[in-house]
Amino acid sequence: MNRFSEQSAGRRNKNSNALAAFGIRSKLSEEGVMYRTVRAGKKSELFTIGYERRDGEDFVSALIDAGVDTLVDVREKAMSRKPDFRGKALESLCESAGIEYVPMPALGSTGELRDQLRETGDFRRFRKRFTNLANRKMKEPLNDLASLSKKRSVALMCYERCHEECHRSIIADLVAESTNATIVAIG
Repeated sequence: MNRFSEQSAGRRNKNSNALAAFGIRSKLSEEGVMYRTVRAGKKSELFTIGYERRDGEDFVSALIDAGVDTLVDVREKAMSRKPDFRGKALESLCESAGIEYVPMPALGSTGELRDQLRETGDFRRFRKRFTNLANRKMKEPLNDLASLSKKRSVALMCYERCHEECHRSIIADLVAESTNATIVAIG
């Protein structure tokens, strides 16, 4: 047993309380993993997770609890104010837990779109613009992600804790449509 799998009950309670602050209700699976099914599919599962209000150990523990073996970083730049979530540090943290770290910066939101979202707060408009961008310029990385998700247990990660407030929800929708996957938001 590694350090990431110890004392998970307290961690799950902490995560549940943090999600409740956002008005999100979650469920526990039989194994005690906190999750929320966002889209039901028939073939594979595609997980999403945000690192907002998390530390590195909590983040990796949540991935382990959900059975994720591949973390796909969909940030345009793998930078963070939190040291654990900078590219190399996150890769090392994942490696120590037996999770493959795959950066896919081509699936990141552009600075222009992020700035507009910050200014307007209009996620519906952001969703439309990002979806158009993805359909025009991200076909190859989306196909690569779809292929990977058919073979491995994949989680998409970005910053926002709430799945519906992050561009990873759009990426997950696009991939799930093409693969008939279930989307599960990890709490």
